[in-house]
Amino acid sequence: MNLTVDVPGAAELLKIHPETVKRMIHKGELPAAQVGRAYVMMTKDVLDFIENAVIRETAARMRRPSKSPKPRRQVTAS
Repeated sequence: MNLTVDVPGAAELLKIHPETVKRMIHKGELPAAQVGRAYVMMTKDVLDFIENAVIRETAARMRRPSKSPKPRRQVTAS
């Protein structure tokens, strides 16, 4: 695996559109450097972003109370 990726490479790793990667860079969510007209990112930074998102979202799901099944109506014989 390469040490660096460009916007299309990061988009492929993240499974998102390249324009979304650019927005994430501008918001400071993904570390990147502009070299000429192109952005370059460390592959490990992109993978770290994915790993942190998985950890954060999994933890959030674990904190949510699980949905209890609806109580069943009891049928009584007449």
